[in-house]
Amino acid sequence: MKRFILLIPLLCAIAAAQPTCGLGSVVGTYAVSYIGWVTIALPGTPPMTISGTIVGVVSIDWNGKLSGGGAVSGLGPVADYDIPGTVEIKSDCTGTLRMKPKPRSGGPVGTEIDRFVFSPDDKTLIVTIVDLGPGIYPAMVGTWKRISPVPNSANW
Repeated sequence: MKRFILLIPLLCAIAAAQPTCGLGSVVGTYAVSYIGWVTIALPGTPPMTISGTIVGVVSIDWNGKLSGGGAVSGLGPVADYDIPGTVEIKSDCTGTLRMKPKPRSGGPVGTEIDRFVFSPDDKTLIVTIVDLGPGIYPAMVGTWKRISPVPNSANW
């Protein structure tokens, strides 16, 4: 019986040390920032590497939908974008963001896939862009810091 009583606190400590995440863990409104480089290597043109930054406000709702906007710098004047998309998160607090950034000034809509680790303690996603489409190679890291647990209408 003494062994059983001693085992209970140990099992509780092990369970507490392993966070369990789900969609409800990441619902809210986030201040978003990225910094890094993008190499563009399209057929028929020499590769070009540019530095860039992204800042914005994005909300994640209870259905895993993203909404919001941001400003992107790097390829000339700063451009404003709407950022619709979706989020998936696994119980180990890792996940994927799939976005279709739409330039407000018009132009092609791209696809962006990011991977992240969510920190339940400080409600932050640590993010890296893994795919921006064919011929575009990102090396960017981002932080999504939750500024509200409510998925507000995030307008940039």
